[in-house]
Amino acid sequence: MKLYATVREVMNKDIKTVEPGDTIIKAAQIMKNENIGSVLIKGYPMGIVTATDILHKHVATRSGKYVKDIATTPVITISSNKSIEQAAKLMTERKIEKLPVIEGDKIIGIITATDILRFEPLLFEMLIEKIRIVSEPVAEEEKFEYYQCELCGNYSDDVEETGGKFLCSECRTEGTS
Repeated sequence: MKLYATVREVMNKDIKTVEPGDTIIKAAQIMKNENIGSVLIKGYPMGIVTATDILHKHVATRSGKYVKDIATTPVITISSNKSIEQAAKLMTERKIEKLPVIEGDKIIGIITATDILRFEPLLFEMLIEKIRIVSEPVAEEEKFEYYQCELCGNYSDDVEETGGKFLCSECRTEGTS
């Protein structure tokens, strides 16, 4: 059973691109229509335009007309064979949410913080299963069972039904405040 997923296994292969001379409006429309948060710039010394770039560099300052005017360059990338833990660490260190994925000098996909968050619950379930398989039998009173909170998605050994939903202690507390 594999516990460490690679970037290749989690990345999105459907990359959306724009030309350096395309308008910021065009990039924003692509992002809206595709429900994505960034586009890569073709042929430009590797650039990326994110929704945050549009908001902070174009809308807030009323500057730039073309994607090349507000693009983030150089783009920080990650190799497809790296683990998603390494991708998460790089995103945290560099304070970014999107990483184009490369093989050699070719971009083959993109991995986002959302992709990693979506995948992590599966890793947790696999880890718990691995622990059960490898560990020696434990006395009945020592076993722990983890359940997923239906509100926040976190796993806890303290999940109770409240208002028709199974909630962790934190969500139950927030619901009563």
